[in-house]
Amino acid sequence: MEGQKAKRKRVYSVEPNKVVQAKFTRSYMNYLAPALKKIKERRSSMEAKKVENIVKYEVDMAMVISSQGFAWSNALKTKLQKNGDEGSSRVSNNYQENQMSQVGFSKQDCLKSEGSEILVGENDEDEDEQLRCLRKLLPGGEEIRCDDEMVSELESYVSCLQMQVNILKCLTDY
Repeated sequence: MEGQKAKRKRVYSVEPNKVVQAKFTRSYMNYLAPALKKIKERRSSMEAKKVENIVKYEVDMAMVISSQGFAWSNALKTKLQKNGDEGSSRVSNNYQENQMSQVGFSKQDCLKSEGSEILVGENDEDEDEQLRCLRKLLPGGEEIRCDDEMVSELESYVSCLQMQVNILKCLTDY
């Protein structure tokens, strides 16, 4: 036993969410920080609207890179790359700049008139309408046919959005 080296053991957080959050944050910042630095260096030669669109693109792409393996992530990446192929110039080494297109529905499409409440389980038509609206919110949600899979994807999307907001908030406070 004297000749054997002590084996190093990995220590993981008791809370799996902390591991996921740390991995997401590391990946997100590893992508976004260099992209923002390049934008800052080139900002003087670009108009303000173009800089805004580039930052939006890079923030969305950082989200995609940090959350690979989800259907919504793949759909968002495809949409960003497709929009980037429409003749825009390269911003970073790996991706092109462009603004993400809007989801394509108004707030009124998914909300009842003011003063009325939507009761979950009121009837099948309301549930179908709510699921339809959720599908529009989720990138690639229109292609997901199974309601359980769609809810699972939506849960991961919202979780990643929350982590993204926390990271961006920390960056703006810095």
